[in-house]
Amino acid sequence: MKPAAKKISAEEAERVALEAFSRIAADEERLGRFMAVSGLQAQTIRAAAALPGFLAGILDYVAADEPLLIALAQEMETVPERIMEARRTLSPSEFE
Repeated sequence: MKPAAKKISAEEAERVALEAFSRIAADEERLGRFMAVSGLQAQTIRAAAALPGFLAGILDYVAADEPLLIALAQEMETVPERIMEARRTLSPSEFE
């Protein structure tokens, strides 16, 4: 049996989400896809970023795209499981 991932704090999870988003935003192709999937536009992204749940939504988006998850983990010098744990912290399942 695989050991459970170490729980991370909400503050650390937010840092992970912000770093993931900054890397998505720095890549025109990634940002374009994110905006298309999320329905956000250049004029609305700033306002959306201020809303509760935005960071959880970023990690939900990353989790749904395994190649992106793996690439971001490598760029962030972490493991995909850490990003997924950040997602669970910001967007916990009702079953946890």
